[in-house]
Amino acid sequence: MQAAQKVPLTIISGFLGSGKTSLLNHLLTQTGPSNGGRRITALVNDFGALNIDAELIAEKHGNQIALANGCVCCSIGDDLMRTFIEVMQQDPLPDHIIIEASGVAEPTRIAGFAAVDPQMRLDGIVTLVDAAAHHIHSKDPHLADNYAKQIAAAHLLLISKTDLADEKQRAALSDELRASYPGVPLAEITHGKMPINVVLGLNTDSEIPHPQGDIEHDFVQWAGHLSDMPRAELIAKLETLRPHVLRAKGVLRDSEGAYVLHLAGGRISTEAYARDASGHFVIIGKPQMPDAAALAKLFTRSAAA
Repeated sequence: MQAAQKVPLTIISGFLGSGKTSLLNHLLTQTGPSNGGRRITALVNDFGALNIDAELIAEKHGNQIALANGCVCCSIGDDLMRTFIEVMQQDPLPDHIIIEASGVAEPTRIAGFAAVDPQMRLDGIVTLVDAAAHHIHSKDPHLADNYAKQIAAAHLLLISKTDLADEKQRAALSDELRASYPGVPLAEITHGKMPINVVLGLNTDSEIPHPQGDIEHDFVQWAGHLSDMPRAELIAKLETLRPHVLRAKGVLRDSEGAYVLHLAGGRISTEAYARDASGHFVIIGKPQMPDAAALAKLFTRSAAA
């Protein structure tokens, strides 16, 4: 089968909180008849993080959401290999596959799982670099190696969160990346807004590597469903985990209404949420953070209880 006939695969990479989901959200709004009618299949870790308007959802079944614009979103779950196989059994095949990599994953190793199907080719790896947090992540002895591998793998580098960094920070990061990775295209991005034709269609000559061994990391992770509690109380609980907490995300509710909470790049923020809150909450941190059992006890008990 000729390369032009293969289904292109784009991997969106970047460390925790760099803005990968915001970019994917924006890409999904740029599909449909007005943009060439591309049928995109997006592989995501969690449907709850995707900002998909209810009127765009044509059908939801199990770990898959079909959108009215012809796109499909599949939840990866615990088995990336099985998800790839299921996607390549679709009829018709998608025009493009996008996978949002975990924030602690090596994108080249994820690309290796796509080597199981000769009908797939690697279109490119797009890595987001948080302008405001880069100087922290790149110097952290526990994170630096994995963080550098994500950046080194990129065929396109996007400097994200530019609204949270000053001009000096942005210029220094841009100079550093251009010097370290000459020839790799570089652009700035805010709130995930980037034309789809910039991200898709990189047409890299890279072969998809065959995976070697398991993808492992020693980060502590916990996910659960939280009962309603004042957001100030939840933020106070998160503050007790510094400096070891790296990422937290939740779609939650308190007396003020539904809201989304983010902890990324050391910053905690909340914003109103117009739909029903799932209560789903995910937290990731360094090995020094309390274990999963201790985290469950911390976040599922209210101080008012």
